Amino acid sequence: MASPDELRFLQWLQDNGATFPKLQWPVATPNGLRGAVATEDIATNEPMLSIPRHLLISEEMCWQDPQLGPVFRSNRDVFTRDDPVMALFIVRELLLEQRSFFHPYLAILPSPESVQDWTHDELRELHDERLVGAAVRRSSEINIYYRRVMTRLQEKYAGEFPETLYTFEKFKFAWKTIQARTFGRRLPWTALVPLADCLNHNTVATKYDFDVNGSGLFRLYPSATTSFAKDSEVFNSYGRRSNFQLLLDYGFALTDNEWDYVDVEIGKDRAGPWRLMKQVIRIDRQSSLEEILPPNFLADTTPNGNQNEAAAACTEVSTLCDALQWLRGILTETIAEWGGCRTRPTPTDTTRGCF
Repeated sequence: MASPDELRFLQWLQDNGATFPKLQWPVATPNGLRGAVATEDIATNEPMLSIPRHLLISEEMCWQDPQLGPVFRSNRDVFTRDDPVMALFIVRELLLEQRSFFHPYLAILPSPESVQDWTHDELRELHDERLVGAAVRRSSEINIYYRRVMTRLQEKYAGEFPETLYTFEKFKFAWKTIQARTFGRRLPWTALVPLADCLNHNTVATKYDFDVNGSGLFRLYPSATTSFAKDSEVFNSYGRRSNFQLLLDYGFALTDNEWDYVDVEIGKDRAGPWRLMKQVIRIDRQSSLEEILPPNFLADTTPNGNQNEAAAACTEVSTLCDALQWLRGILTETIAEWGGCRTRPTPTDTTRGCF
């Protein structure tokens, strides 16, 4: 059952020319999240939704805003990237409430969650210092940009952007929403696309286009061999992202993620007799033996020039066996180090998105 805010959002979309004839949103998905289902079969390359340009919150639109555009242009050293530009615009729109054209959309956005919100103990359960460090840097980045933006605004526009209204919490909400929900790879600029960003993620093939034949429409459709049967959940793909990226950007992970990988660190104490070209071995579903143990990794450091061909081949096989045994030991040690890890019930077990 849609809430009043969700019904108002759907009406806003329809009143402004958006079409999504075979989608029902919102629905409760099997894992208890908000998502969309197909009301009829959706074929490969059939547009699932079409969203007019004026419904997008784009970086371009922010620069053209009558109030904020001059601020951005006069302070390009502060507004050098899309995040602070769009974040300030969104905060302003949040403060306008019902007076904002985008209020029906902004009112249905959930509070973005990611590993940045986890406690120190929860972060330790990841057993990934790189991810923990990246989460800390992301949080620090928001603080730094908020302080930089607000300092400049207070210096040059006293009273126009009071910190009592343009709070850090609102700025953080806007920033994290931009990080989690924007499109841009195949757009002229970064943009929030209402409804398109309400589909949960899965490892399916989808594509989007924009302004084909001057239509001014953003269109999202299943591609390759992907299609959606009637009554099934309709997904978008956020790209070929590992669980590292999913956790960092969106706050969830997939149990069976074909793009996930494991980085195995090899310290000097683990190197043994091998000539290491790198200190980390990355293993994923596409990894080949030659990638994990390349020939220069297995090269004999003291080759015997007197060996005949058969003896050399035998030595090569023996070296490979030794290397595999060594790698097995490394992996066994690494898994043992993870032994204390317990699966965190949320968000990693159950969450593919919460949009």
